[in-house]
Amino acid sequence: MLSRLITTTDYLLIELLGAFSILAALAASIHVILRRGENKSAIGWLGLFWLGYPLIGSLIYLLVGVNSIRREKRASGQSFLGKRRKRRRPHRPTSAVDYNMPAPANVQMVTLKKMGDRILGHRLSRGDDVRLLVGGSQAYPAMLQAIEGATRSIAMASYIFKDDPAGQRFVDALDRAMKRGVQVRVLIDFMGSSHGGRSVYRLLAEKGIPARRFMPSLALPFIRYANLRNHRKLLVVDGSVGFTGGMNVDVAFWPELRPADVTPKDDTHFLIRGPVLADLVAAFEQDWRFTTGESLDGETWAVSPELMGNMHARGMLDGPDSDTRLTHGMILAALATSKHSVKIITPYFLPPSDIISAMGVAAVRGVKIELLVPDPTNSRMVQWASVDFLQQVMEMGVKVWADGGDFNHSKLMLVDGSWVMFGSSNWDPRSLRLNFEFNAECHSAELAAQAEAYWQSQIAGARQWKPPEELRKSLLLNLRDGIARLFVPVL
Repeated sequence: MLSRLITTTDYLLIELLGAFSILAALAASIHVILRRGENKSAIGWLGLFWLGYPLIGSLIYLLVGVNSIRREKRASGQSFLGKRRKRRRPHRPTSAVDYNMPAPANVQMVTLKKMGDRILGHRLSRGDDVRLLVGGSQAYPAMLQAIEGATRSIAMASYIFKDDPAGQRFVDALDRAMKRGVQVRVLIDFMGSSHGGRSVYRLLAEKGIPARRFMPSLALPFIRYANLRNHRKLLVVDGSVGFTGGMNVDVAFWPELRPADVTPKDDTHFLIRGPVLADLVAAFEQDWRFTTGESLDGETWAVSPELMGNMHARGMLDGPDSDTRLTHGMILAALATSKHSVKIITPYFLPPSDIISAMGVAAVRGVKIELLVPDPTNSRMVQWASVDFLQQVMEMGVKVWADGGDFNHSKLMLVDGSWVMFGSSNWDPRSLRLNFEFNAECHSAELAAQAEAYWQSQIAGARQWKPPEELRKSLLLNLRDGIARLFVPVL
């Protein structure tokens, strides 16, 4: 009788599990079909749900496939889980913009400016001054000097903020600023805070510095956001000087302090003055308000209205909380309007097919396109997956350079010696679709000359990239690279 009861119970559980699996697959399928995106991706998910493992496939989709935090839901304070959560503010235009400002001096950039107006939804600011900083040797001392001189406010965000000699110097400077009465706010991504070593978050907390981690992912209510990370790197001091770019706080970027056992890294960062700082503040305020509920309004966090230079610049707040892929759109616009040359530096090159096509079309038009990537990169999976992408663009006429020196983490795009895009986005699906990123565009021959000088310094020690010779001879290696490409959407 007992064995019969157990058998019946087991049977009921199996039936319930099967029914739940079908319902989960059905719900996930409806979400996939209603989403706007590539049909190939949708077909792949549907195949996983119905031809593979409905329940497991639905759980995977929940974790890594759902990549939109809808602004409409955030505006009403409603989350996907049905609970009230802090609202993310929509991006506000720069406050000091002059809508009657002259167009960029280079006439061929006017079309790109107009496309940027439509894609980004706010105008270029004028009166900005942007300076390229190379490596931690230039960036970190400038950032620390700004913090030491702060009198009213410091807003700092970093994907990775390590508890190492570099991170400890920043913590000490922030602590001194807070003791002077400066309002300090620090935001670190939850996943990035534990990346590659001990996070500085505990040290910040011990000193009483207001610091938070963006979207914790281990607690059950937040597990669905484990794939959505804040990759922005921002520092704004007193609303008068700011820094952004690709550099995390990591002693690997600082040769003067770097221990011998730490692998060297290279990167670029940018010092910014002028009205475009309002975009940096808007990005930080959005993320801080979303994380803590605290609004950073008022004179303490106001941006100085002074014009600091003659550059035209604009910030791009990109992320999965919008259907519009801003950085993706600006890359396509820059490639479409380029006339003579395009230079690209990225640590990870796994772009979507339309960007590859746009690079090929520009090359056919006679635009000289050059791409610099680290070889090897710091991820084996990315290294394997990127071979096919690099080979595609090379066959289209793009000149690909391989940098075998220190791992270069820079993200730069230089067009026609007149326009520069820089920031935190890599050329991969994670940056272009999943991460919260901050980038900026600048119409300036002066900044372009700085970027050109950096480019020349990097390719001086690089070689022209060629597909690895062993791939021609090994079916297993080609199979390995093919399998790696299947994971491109989440690399």
